[in-house]
Amino acid sequence: MKIKISGDRFVNENGDQILFNGVNSVCKDPGQGYLFPEPERVFRRFREQGFNLIRLGIFWDGVEPQPGVYDQDYLQRVRDVIELARKNGLYVMLDMHQDLFSRKWEDGAPLWATLDEELPHPENCTMWYDAYLQSEAVIRAADNFWKNAPAADGVGLLDHYEAMWEMLAGYFDPCENVIGFEPMNEPFMGGLARAAFGEAAMRTAVQFPDYDPTNPLAMSAEQGAFYMGDVSEKLMGFDKETLMPFYRRIQKAVARVSEKPLITDGNVYSSSTIPTGIERLDERGNQIYAPHGYDAVVDSDRYESFSKANVEALFADKRRSQTELGLPTIIGEWGAFPSKPFTNELIRHMNGILEQYLWSATYWQWMPGLEYDPNYSDLSRAYPMVTAGELRAYHYDAENKSLSLSYEARENGVSTLYCPFIPGGIEASAPVTSEIEKLSDAACILRIRAEEAGELTVRISA
Repeated sequence: MKIKISGDRFVNENGDQILFNGVNSVCKDPGQGYLFPEPERVFRRFREQGFNLIRLGIFWDGVEPQPGVYDQDYLQRVRDVIELARKNGLYVMLDMHQDLFSRKWEDGAPLWATLDEELPHPENCTMWYDAYLQSEAVIRAADNFWKNAPAADGVGLLDHYEAMWEMLAGYFDPCENVIGFEPMNEPFMGGLARAAFGEAAMRTAVQFPDYDPTNPLAMSAEQGAFYMGDVSEKLMGFDKETLMPFYRRIQKAVARVSEKPLITDGNVYSSSTIPTGIERLDERGNQIYAPHGYDAVVDSDRYESFSKANVEALFADKRRSQTELGLPTIIGEWGAFPSKPFTNELIRHMNGILEQYLWSATYWQWMPGLEYDPNYSDLSRAYPMVTAGELRAYHYDAENKSLSLSYEARENGVSTLYCPFIPGGIEASAPVTSEIEKLSDAACILRIRAEEAGELTVRISA
């Protein structure tokens, strides 16, 4: 069924509320054609695990290898993957992915669109993303993109990007399981970032004489709040003054050929505790808010310092943004956890946040084999996929294998629940009938029909 937006909720054509639980599938390897192998086998496993959404990465380098020339073979292979997803009950967010702007350094823009003016790029950053601030080449390439510098054919980079997105929206519009288009993953603002962090350090040093800019871990809470407030103001300015005009430009291009919504997030640094400055595209609300969120230890070997409190605080900030925007939310990226004995504990913690806010989400990142790794087993969780009415609350008790939910039921409406167990008992506050569709010996789809309208509480246990 087609997915629509109703206020801050996703609904299907029947008006049933939809929740998504899924993973990112972003193959950054041009040698594999930017697509992971064996999607049919993997997607069958995803269905058994209760996933109903993938955030599928595509790449400017793959789409437009030469100025104005689109790779039809790549586009067809992407469409084939989307069709396989549909056959396995998976919806798709189409994400134009980039990291460090270009395939020259990581992934994203083709070489012809990488106008770095041959400036230097560091080879040994402590963390890969440090290059955003340390690489003169990455900074200049991003600056040239945002100012619409001309490529070798004389056409501006933003003009190329807009034309590409109009083509993509038209090409993928017939794919009913594509729920929206994400113009760019974690947009980087170029030289503004270095200036923002540098100026904030100078102002903090003036305000606090004992502040040591060479040792950020020694900052006091008061110093940190002052510093981050200064940084946040400048980066939110980028969101409002540069990123929102970019999104509106791409929205106009997409709207010429498709009614699918745009998927929007703030700049690359808003995946931390820095708030976003993005706004509604227009009053129609045909827009999805898809923030990312990571603790400071992401991609490091310091997971013994992982802060659940920090994660709770940064997602509380995303909740404030959602409330202000009034848009449906999918957490586009979270996690990035190593395969360790503690991983499922961290996943369960995040599952609780998703339950609290009734959010959809896609875990970063699925890699081949993860679907069978027991350290990630809690990604497969019980939840209401489709609620025939308005969902109030739900909770999955993984230890005791039980799912409870409450909702304003529609008479004779059928709700669809995923359970990573086979139900042995169903308790309800009003008359219901049920039907089980086994996906495996250890998982099923449970359909519950409410026989009358009104508040309904249901508890399903193994």
